Amino acid sequence: MRLFYALMIVLSFLPAPLACASDDYGVIYSGQKDDQVYNSLVVSATERLEAEKGIRFRQRVINSEQDSAEAIRAFVDRGITTLLLVGYVHDKALVHLAPIYPHARFTIIDSAVKAPNVRSIRFREQEAGFLAGMAAGFASKSAKLAFIGAVATPPVQRFGCGFVQGARETGRPLSVITRYMTKDMDGFRDRRLARVVAEELINEGADVVFPAAGVASRDALLTAAQAGHMGIGVDSDQETLAPGHIVTTALKRVDVAVYGALRDLVDGHWSAGSQELGIADGGVDWVRQGADRFLTPDQIRAIENAKHRIRTGHLTVRQTDAVCEQPELRLAAQDAPPAHHLQ
Repeated sequence: MRLFYALMIVLSFLPAPLACASDDYGVIYSGQKDDQVYNSLVVSATERLEAEKGIRFRQRVINSEQDSAEAIRAFVDRGITTLLLVGYVHDKALVHLAPIYPHARFTIIDSAVKAPNVRSIRFREQEAGFLAGMAAGFASKSAKLAFIGAVATPPVQRFGCGFVQGARETGRPLSVITRYMTKDMDGFRDRRLARVVAEELINEGADVVFPAAGVASRDALLTAAQAGHMGIGVDSDQETLAPGHIVTTALKRVDVAVYGALRDLVDGHWSAGSQELGIADGGVDWVRQGADRFLTPDQIRAIENAKHRIRTGHLTVRQTDAVCEQPELRLAAQDAPPAHHLQ
């Protein structure tokens, strides 16, 4: 009996298993957490899961790519070994750290890290960009469109390449200017530079601007609206930002993907591997509501028809294409199929 009591005393001083900790989940953002574009979608997913499951996520915001590794180490070394990494900015750090922390489980958004303890979730942004490019091409009065990328990361490039292909699909003679703001991740939060680049492109004749630049996207859209021109939103519906000036938004359902991944973590169904979400999976889309202010019924039907063809596999939107690498692409009417091709 004395041995039993002694054992009970010893066990009482042992720490509880980490897996039972109520805050054994961490989320690392980059830039502005409540950006009303990309990160805000993740916030909505985590808050929903907290309410449903009664759990809490420890959260941290980093300012640069170089901060990612330190943030990951800080969480894991404190025993928080189930982490969601939001954005491509964490790619390099995770490639290095995943093998060092084999007991940790990482879910990364917008990257393709392959490791036995990593789930990578990517999107087919080119499909949303394609539908947005069609809408922009139909809506433009100057026949000149502009794509603004924060930096040439793979997700941003996919948005831009899809946009070019979608514009070509309209069959209209158009020019599409592609401009990247910076060569580092600072472009996603450089709001002043986004305004400057948008002004430059408007002065070059663009009357529809599609920025894929995180929180800086909002400044590019506002610049276009203030000049009396049109914009294409990105990630989450941007209509309320500049009512009457947003033709559509290239939706990226980060909230749906994050909620599903985190729910799997909490419920014990998580597994490593890679996911790629497109139109067929409900991962990307376009905002049809309000588009009739800029587009005719026939044009909306053409976009919806293209969406159906993408969903069913009859139309493939390429991630990369030689035409997407041109700073300014001039499309003649014969470069695209006529409108009836889409019916």
